[in-house]
Amino acid sequence: MERVTDEGHGALIADRFFESLRVASVELVAGLPESLMRTVFRRLLDGVPGIPYVPVSNEAELPGIAAGAYLGGVRSLVLMENSGIRQCCEAVARLSFSHQIPFVLGMTYRGELGETNWWGHSHAQTMIPVLQALRIPFTHVRTPDDMVGAVDLAWKHADSSQWPVALIYGGQAVEH
Repeated sequence: MERVTDEGHGALIADRFFESLRVASVELVAGLPESLMRTVFRRLLDGVPGIPYVPVSNEAELPGIAAGAYLGGVRSLVLMENSGIRQCCEAVARLSFSHQIPFVLGMTYRGELGETNWWGHSHAQTMIPVLQALRIPFTHVRTPDDMVGAVDLAWKHADSSQWPVALIYGGQAVEH
């Protein structure tokens, strides 16, 4: 996998990401910043018109924020590194299995082939088994252009199934 590192690529990712939110009528993003989406998080922290950002200190807080938004009639997107799925298992399970509350999880694919950080590999080794254990359908988003319709498709699936859906951002859809 060729890694693209220029700032222009980060801007392209962010542009497509926010376009995907507009297409899906997402009105809120909650997340824990991480470097594979650094330009997206910088823009969120600077303020994006019409899309408030709720930063958290731990991923376990994210499903509750997404559920509250959903119950209030607001589409949201939870954004985190893939290790966060381990942190938020109980909240996801409680909201899904007990209450069938749908939401969309966006997570970066830390530990993907080519990972250079030793600590990132366990994230990849546990991500899919944890998603499968929680019965969360997922798809990979590999390019900036793939981003545009992904959130909308995920929300359509989440709404009709009354269950969470995960988008895994990797390849050229993240910054390296």
